[in-house]
Amino acid sequence: PILEKAIGTEIEWHLGYCLTQQVLTKESSESTKPITKTEECESFFNFFSPPQVPDDDAKNDEYTVKLHNQMERDYDIASTLRDKIIPHAVSWFTREAVQDEDYGASWVDDEEEDDDDDEYSDEEA
Repeated sequence: PILEKAIGTEIEWHLGYCLTQQVLTKESSESTKPITKTEECESFFNFFSPPQVPDDDAKNDEYTVKLHNQMERDYDIASTLRDKIIPHAVSWFTREAVQDEDYGASWVDDEEEDDDDDEYSDEEA
């Protein structure tokens, strides 16, 4: 599939708990009241607010190409999370899930595991 656009999900943070913003406080020499400023900061949760892609006018612009590449990578990551990680979350948490050669999730059958143990025990004897 070709990614044409990305629509994010707005996260409703509790007051003072937003992990995508940082509150900076600076004391003012003129008044006793400190100056506070809120800035955006790097966070995993920015993943849910995709950047706006410029119009078709700048389609070959270097920035736009990088942006499209980043969005494609993000889409691949999200697809992997949705298809391979989340359905087997408990197995990943308990470390039953094992990475195979093509980075897909696989689980070793008890019979296969026993066969592997037999091979090593024959070699040692």
